[in-house]
This record gives sequence, structure tokens and C-alpha cells, in this order.
Amino acid sequence: MEALTLVIIEDEESHFDLMKRAIARKFPYASVYHFQEANPCIKRLDEIMPTIIIIDYLLPGMNGIEFLEALNQRNIDIPVIMITGHGNENIAVRAMKSGAKDYLVKSGDFFTLLPGIIDNVIRERKLEQSLRKSEEKYRIVVDNATIGIVLTHNGYLKLVNPHAVNLSGYSEEELTSRPFVDFVHPDDRAMVMEHHITRLKGEEAPEIYLFKIIKKNGKTIWLENKGVLITWEGNPATLNFLTDVTERKQSEDLVHNLSHMLMQAQERERQMISYELHDSIGQNLSTLKIGCDILFENQPAIFPELRGKMVELSKLLELTITAVRNLAYGLQPPGLSEMGLVEALEIYCEEFSENSKSKVNFQSAGLHSFDMDSNSEIHIYRLVQEGLNNIRKHADAAQVNIMLMGASPNIILRIEDNGKGFDVKARELALSNEKRMGLRSMKERVNLLGGQMTIQSRPMQGTKILIKIPFKKKKNESEKAHINH
Repeated sequence: MEALTLVIIEDEESHFDLMKRAIARKFPYASVYHFQEANPCIKRLDEIMPTIIIIDYLLPGMNGIEFLEALNQRNIDIPVIMITGHGNENIAVRAMKSGAKDYLVKSGDFFTLLPGIIDNVIRERKLEQSLRKSEEKYRIVVDNATIGIVLTHNGYLKLVNPHAVNLSGYSEEELTSRPFVDFVHPDDRAMVMEHHITRLKGEEAPEIYLFKIIKKNGKTIWLENKGVLITWEGNPATLNFLTDVTERKQSEDLVHNLSHMLMQAQERERQMISYELHDSIGQNLSTLKIGCDILFENQPAIFPELRGKMVELSKLLELTITAVRNLAYGLQPPGLSEMGLVEALEIYCEEFSENSKSKVNFQSAGLHSFDMDSNSEIHIYRLVQEGLNNIRKHADAAQVNIMLMGASPNIILRIEDNGKGFDVKARELALSNEKRMGLRSMKERVNLLGGQMTIQSRPMQGTKILIKIPFKKKKNESEKAHINH
């Protein structure tokens, strides 16, 4: 049993004896010290180290309120129960404000109530000590964490750890005195608030996302947020763990820009090869075919075998010319800049249907208000092209449905087939070891456009690919001139 040491400051000996007896019945092993005045008690507190102090309000010299004030001045944290022979509301209020744990009037049932009050104070004290230990452990973890930790409640930051202060450059007082969204970069405020509100409603599972903040010195940095829904003061709140990922984001942006430049270089190279195939090699092959066709005109003496051989060579040249033309068209979509994306895709899907066993149904909707830039157009064209090539090589599908639609602020591309399908998770794990570039190439293109790509498929149940791409408007001439300069 934990030791219990009580100090009773009471100037009437008979009252002390009755209190001691009442206490002994409930706490037989308690040590009880008696003082008739408060000053001698204060001098011996360090020696006695009492668990609880019981003090009468009216005493010779220092009264009960003054005793409490003296404890406060000395930062002595010992629970005090104030007792008095005359019930006075003002004294009770002053006692509680001065730190008394309870206030008890010497009424008829005083000696019966006192042990129970002592027991309650002991329980509260144990709870306070337990909470204090928990808070100390929490403070050690939170204050020394190498990531920012903030708690948001009712639109404000209620808790910020030292690392969050260092990340932002603002003081703790500044961070907790303004709506938390004020510190978010204007470009990301709507997105952050959407995540915050959705999470408060319990509609969002823990999701990691990136956003920018503006530090006090005006510098913009990127933070990664891992937030969870908690309860704070009886209401939903979010606890957020923030990591500075500015360097990582800059490296990713550099890789993204390099990949984009590589894709553009590949498109220019494809265009050059396409023009060379069509305008040079294709024309030369056409000229050669014409020459073969007219080589033996007006020469009846030519052996039939030789004339037949020349016909065979002419047909081979015709097949070669067709292959070169198809290769050139595959490298550079014909008419994309002149006809537009939708019509170019319609033609491509029709030709694909004619040249494969898959019937392609292409539809578009809601694109009339989207004035796409050429970079987005060529990437979307390539996504359809690569998707259909994957279907031709692997799916063995009879039917393919392609839908391209505008749903502001996104452009959505859906490719569905009724082919053999595959295990998506197994395929994603194998992508890094595969030499085939189909799905990987499509994912890279979507990432370059800042979009999202999801794949649904099961063996023998077909495949559905959904691509969502943020709309990028075509630059006008003044913007192009500004960029070029």
C-alpha cells in the first residue's frame, strides 16, 4: 500500500482529535502531523513531504487563504483541503481560486465526509501525476521530432512543435493566432482545404499529399503531409506530420523536365524520320515502281518469265511502299495539326479496325470548349496509339471502346477491351524487369502531363484503362513571343 502522509493545521485540539480518528478508520496506516499554526508547518514541509494538507481557514497568524498564497509563491505543489466552521461563499471562491482542491464546512456530517474527500483528492492526485508523466513523455517525443507536427482544430493550429516552427520561420504564437490556411501557398489552398474538410468528415482514408507553404522570409517550400483524423476537445481535428521535401521535389521536377525534353526530342526525331521516309525513301520507291512497271513497255520480245518476274518485283515494291507509308504515318500522325486531335484519332481507329481483328469504337464528347496545346494533343494521340498496340499484341480482343471527353478541369481518356486481361498487380511488379515498354510508356506520358492512370483487369475479363489529365490551354501568340524572348 502506498504511504499516506497527512498534515492537519487546526488550532482546536478537540477538532484535530476527531479528524484524526475519522481518518484512522479509513486510512489506518496514514501518518498524521498536527500544527496549530501555518508558519511552523511551512518550515517543515520539505522534511515531512505530506501527501495532503488539511487547513482551517481561521488560524492564529496566517489564515488558510494566506497559506495557499504562500505555497503558490514557493511553487509548492501539494493538494490542500480548506475547512471552516462558518460557511462563507466568498471564502470558498477565494480558496478554490488560490488552488484549494476542496472546501468543507464543519457541519454535522463533517467527520463522516472528510475521509471520502481525502480519498477523492488522492485519486485526483494520482490521475494528475499519471497525466503529467504521459505529457512529459509526449513532450519528449513531439519536441524532439525531426518532422513538423501540427494539430488543426476549427481552422486554427492548436499545437505546433519546434520543428514546425523552424520549417515555417514563424513563432509558435504567430502560427496559432491565424487560420492555418494563411500559411499555405495560394496555389494550394483550395486543395489543402478540400483534403482537410474531407478528412474531418471521416470520408478520406489517411492520404499522403504534397503542398507548398510560404515561409516568413517569403521563400516557398514543399511539404509532405501525412495526416490522421483525431478527436480534440470533443470535436474532430487532424494531426498532421510534415516533412520538408523541397529538395526531393526539385529533383523530381528536374527529372520530369528532362523526361519531357526527351519526349519532345523523340517526337522531333520521329517527325524528321517520318518526313524522310515519306518524302525521300517513299518517293524513290514510288519512282522505282513506276520504272519497273514501264520498263518492258513496247518490247514484245521480252520473255514471259522475265516479264512475270518484273511484275512480282513491282508488287513487292508496292508492299514496301505501303509499309514505309504506314511507318511514316505511325511516326508522325497525319493531319494532327491540320484536322485536330479528334478527327486524327477517328481516322487512326478506323485504319486500326481495318488492319486488325479488333473492332474499335471511338467516341468523343465535351471537347469543343478545350483548346489544347500541341504537346497535350500529341501525348493523347500516342496514349491511344500505344493502348491499341498493346491490345493488338497481347489482348486478343474482338471489341475495343475508346472514349475521349472533356470534364473541366480534366481531359479523360478511357480505353476498354474484351480481351484476355491480366493480373494488374503481377504486371506492375514485373514492369521493372520487362523489356516491353507499352504500359510503362503510357504511365510515363501520363506522369509528364501531371495526370493519373488506373488499370482494371482480370484474366479473361478484359481490361479497362482510365486516364485523367489536367487541361492545359494552348498558348496564344503573345505568350509564345514572351517565352521565345
